[in-house]
Amino acid sequence: MRVTGSMQNLQLLKNLRNINTAMTQGQQQLATGERISKPSDNPVGVTYQMRYDTDLARSDVFMSNANTGYEILSTMDSLLQQSSDVLKRVRTLGLQASNGTYDAEQRKTIASEIRQLKEQLVTIGNSTYNGKYLFNGQKTDQTPYTVDGAANEPTDPGQFYLNVSPAVKVPVSLTGEVVFGQAGSDNTFKALDDLINALENNNVSGISASVEKIDASADRLNISWSEIGARMNRFELMQNRIANEQVNLNGQRANVADVDFSQAIMDLKMKENVLQAALSTGARIMQTSLIDFMR
Repeated sequence: MRVTGSMQNLQLLKNLRNINTAMTQGQQQLATGERISKPSDNPVGVTYQMRYDTDLARSDVFMSNANTGYEILSTMDSLLQQSSDVLKRVRTLGLQASNGTYDAEQRKTIASEIRQLKEQLVTIGNSTYNGKYLFNGQKTDQTPYTVDGAANEPTDPGQFYLNVSPAVKVPVSLTGEVVFGQAGSDNTFKALDDLINALENNNVSGISASVEKIDASADRLNISWSEIGARMNRFELMQNRIANEQVNLNGQRANVADVDFSQAIMDLKMKENVLQAALSTGARIMQTSLIDFMR
């Protein structure tokens, strides 16, 4: 087959176009850091990339839930620490008041302080996180306790959970009746009311009986406190697990979709050299003039 000048021109232009296309693709990869800019670049790789992106997005939601759960429980842990301190102070005052050396006026003074401590405990029971009440089950928009009626006010028994994996959900809420006792029975608020009444009436035996109820309330609170600690550990473990999964997923995605910058720069430099060589070679072999046609 005879090779004509037109065929040489077309082949040269085709080669230059291919090299320019490859260089443009390399420059885009370096600019974006992504190996795949459109499905046709790597149809199989796009499938894996989409799957990894979906898994990472879902993992971000689980991590957010784990962080939120841990923060809520951390807040509750602090609140139960405060509650424990309140009950310790009440017990100390109750033991002092049961001493036979105290008179009626002194016991009334102690009753006034314990009344303030009860109000503080009600405030703790009405604590919120991001505007939602922590100790009223699923009724997070309703105040669980009032100062006057706390002893007889039931809290919502429901719980809410947070998903930390497709198959795992961890309980977060802790109802007030679990922490402070059942409404209408010998709960913490009822024990405080009984102690206040016994102090105001100078009833020594009633004071001693109320102190025993306070001890029982402290034991119940400690059980709830340990449950919160166990849940915090669970969320912390899930945070570590999700973080490790995200590292693995990001690594797998990078192997499919991310650019190896050192290799990409070398490839682009090589294509530039090829382009310069093609242009130089084309200039040499395509030097035609009128004299060439007259020969």
